[in-house]
Amino acid sequence: MGLFGFFNKEKKESLDKGLEKTRESFFSKITKTLIGKTRIDDEVLDNLEEILVTSDGGVKPHSKL
Repeated sequence: MGLFGFFNKEKKESLDKGLEKTRESFFSKITKTLIGKTRIDDEVLDNLEEILVTSDGGVKPHSKL
């Protein structure tokens, strides 16, 4: 049994559908940040960090760490 083996097919499809918008937004933001870049500089790293932090529950929970 895999990590999500406890989901039946219907629950998995529902979860996939629910996360579709989030997944598309996440990858769209990363693509926009990296497209046309030939170097990874501080600005790109800052933008990637912001995308990763805000995609995982927002800034507020992370600022308490």
